[in-house]
Amino acid sequence: MAGIPFITEGVTFGSVRDALCLMYFGFDGMTEEEWLAAHKYVVPLQHNFDNPIEAGSQDTCIEYWIDDDDRLTQDHNEQTVARDDNDVETDVYCNSAQKLARITVRFIGKYAESWAKVFQHLTKRESVAKIFLEYCNATFLEYIGKIVPVNVDYFGVAGTAVAFDIVADLQYNEVISLPSNRLNYVSLGNGAMGTGE
Repeated sequence: MAGIPFITEGVTFGSVRDALCLMYFGFDGMTEEEWLAAHKYVVPLQHNFDNPIEAGSQDTCIEYWIDDDDRLTQDHNEQTVARDDNDVETDVYCNSAQKLARITVRFIGKYAESWAKVFQHLTKRESVAKIFLEYCNATFLEYIGKIVPVNVDYFGVAGTAVAFDIVADLQYNEVISLPSNRLNYVSLGNGAMGTGE
C-alpha cells in the first residue's frame, strides 16, 4: 500500500550524498552524466554497497552515515502558498523544527588521508557553507571531530586498506511539506478491530 508522499528538506541520506559529491567532485560546467558518475564514489557506509574503487587504482571514495538526528526545538505548523510553472497557487502545509544531526564521513583510497584533513578545515570555507545550506538546509557546528584511521577489508582479508573516519555535527531546519490539509481528527467505526479471521 502506498503512503502519503512527504517532501522533506534538511539532512537526509540523499541530501548529504549530494552535498559531499558536489564538495569533492563538483566543478563548473559539470554535465548530468558526470554528476551521476561522481555519485558512484559517494555511498552510504554499509556493506551492501559495492566498493567503487578498483583494486590498484588511484581512486578515492567517500562513505557517510547519519549517526543520529535529534530535534532541538518544538516543531510548528505553517501554511504558505506555492505557485507552479503555470502561476497556479496551491496551499502548502509545512511542519518545521530545528534539528541537530551527527554524521560520520569515511574516506578511503589514494587521497583519503588528505581529504579527511581537508574536511577538518571546512567550517570557515564559504563555498562549503553554501553547499550544505543549499542541499541540507544546514550549517556545520564549529567543532569537527578527530580523524580516526581504521582498517577495512573491502579488497579481502589479504588486502585491507586504511580508511579515515571523521565526525561532524550539522544544525539544520527540517521542513516537512504535507500534500494537503492536515488531519483534524481520526474517527473509527463501532466494533472491534482484528485480522478478520
